[in-house]
Amino acid sequence: MDFCHCGQGKSYLPHFGKKIPYLCRQNDKQIRIMADSKDKYTVISAIAEIVKTALYEEEGRLGDTSEYYRFDEKLMREVSKPAEFLAGEMAISTKQAVLFSIIVEISRCDDFSKKDLADKLKTSFVQLLSYEDDLRALEGALIIKRGRWGNIRVGEGVLRCLEKNKAFKKPAVTNLETVTILSRIIRLFSELKNEEVECGMALNEMDAMILANPGTSIAKAANKYGILKEGAKGDDEYEEDAGWDSFNNLDYVDSMCPAERMLFYALCFRYQEYDDDCCGWWCFRDFFDSCTMETMQRYYKYEGLKLQEKGVITYASRDGMLVKDNFKLADSVKEEIFADCGGLHEGAPMPGLLKYDSLEEKPLFYDRPVKEGLSTLNDLLSEKRYAEVRKALEDKGMRSGFTCLFYGSPGTGKTESVYQLAKKTGRDIIMADVSKLKSKWVGESEKNLKRLFSNYKSLVESTSVTPILLFNEADAIFGIRKFGAESAVDKMENSLQNIILQEMENLQGILIATTNLTENLDKAFERRFLYKVKFSNPSVDVKCQIWNAMMPQLPEVDAHFLAEKFDFSGGQIENVVRKKTIQAILTGREPEMKDLLTFCCEEIISARSSRR
Repeated sequence: MDFCHCGQGKSYLPHFGKKIPYLCRQNDKQIRIMADSKDKYTVISAIAEIVKTALYEEEGRLGDTSEYYRFDEKLMREVSKPAEFLAGEMAISTKQAVLFSIIVEISRCDDFSKKDLADKLKTSFVQLLSYEDDLRALEGALIIKRGRWGNIRVGEGVLRCLEKNKAFKKPAVTNLETVTILSRIIRLFSELKNEEVECGMALNEMDAMILANPGTSIAKAANKYGILKEGAKGDDEYEEDAGWDSFNNLDYVDSMCPAERMLFYALCFRYQEYDDDCCGWWCFRDFFDSCTMETMQRYYKYEGLKLQEKGVITYASRDGMLVKDNFKLADSVKEEIFADCGGLHEGAPMPGLLKYDSLEEKPLFYDRPVKEGLSTLNDLLSEKRYAEVRKALEDKGMRSGFTCLFYGSPGTGKTESVYQLAKKTGRDIIMADVSKLKSKWVGESEKNLKRLFSNYKSLVESTSVTPILLFNEADAIFGIRKFGAESAVDKMENSLQNIILQEMENLQGILIATTNLTENLDKAFERRFLYKVKFSNPSVDVKCQIWNAMMPQLPEVDAHFLAEKFDFSGGQIENVVRKKTIQAILTGREPEMKDLLTFCCEEIISARSSRR
């Protein structure tokens, strides 16, 4: 949340709506709070009143005026009502609520040091140490973050909640799926890399998820290999000094030391994020201090790591030869860790996850109706617009999920359009693999589908940018329901469709389905798609653009001739260009126009054959 300053001696919190109070410090140093009622608060109005009361100014020797904040017993009495309200909303103590409010105002969306905090509170650094328990509590609740060097910042999730005038609630660590745990591990290591969180706190959060969800595949693996034992007992609060300064010091009974646990999680992270099966110690320089790294390297060299003894890590191979300087998670262990996600995954924290930055940007050409429809979606799914529209819908009591149907002829760019939409809006894609959802075992298909939506919901909650759930070739599962179904297969199909219909009603995210066969789509699905974009075979002008884009050396007149003569989709034109490229490699010469015509005729034949 941005804290704005207008001119000299005037600052304000952003105005979030008519019912949300507005904080403004006037030139006479008076602060006005406009609220619906003196005894009724919103999150923003409570923070604003606390900041107003705590703020005072002091004139320096050169006549400049600086802002400082009180944090004493008198202040606690004066702001007891807003502090109690805020504490109840955020599940923290009243003292912590007051400290958080001051931190929000001081931070102004940036990080600051303990020294900065001591200066703003007009207290000594030693006196500030008495607030450490409260700072730890705020950090443990994920309300504030502290980087490797101790700098303090307000968590991104907290800021997003404040922008909506809502209280941040720490995500639950219970009842999590493996995919959710893995997604949060990715987030924590990203924060570690950016020095947005302290190592001990990150480890504490990862440990908590494992211990609270013993039935998940990653927790079972951690327990089996003694990384973090189920039912292990140790300090409720993670002590940074316990285990990092003394490598073999354990803070959980019968579990590996903190450094080895962190290495285990780091290996899971690298395998998920980078599909990395050949790690060197340099891969972990962002997550370990140099002293810990050197100690671990020394133990690794003499095969003294517990991870080695238990067979969790093994030497990596390069060109068929073992490389003892590199290591990886053992394949058997990976199978156990990712069992809930389908076993060894393909470099993603969840089956079918496509990272938006891994998608290749491609030029696409459309006729005007399709172009306009996609332009609307591009605008809607931009992060700023998406948040605005969702809030507007929620305020009116309407469903805030977005469902889109891309339908039309094969090869017209439906799937690729989803990819480019994701690329432009910075959204990852979850591919729903229908073949893996359906099972021959009674009831398993329904469980798989429910798990898919459950995993998607968890990912939506744990990521800052809502991903897209993509059902490609959706007619395979969105088909016409069979009334009076008697066979087990028909009953299963109906059950799957009912689950999807219900999930679409309650969707808190973005679902896009593509299909070539709209006639096979059940009517009940039609009204549940908010946006419907029809992809037809392109016009002559668009086909000409596609030919030119794929074959820049093709003369304009030839491109126009081919576009007029053959009613091809973009996919069919690509097939012809691929054949041309292959032919050039095989013959050592560039195909001529007559060769292109032959390829085009072959494409027509293959297209007819495929429709029989």
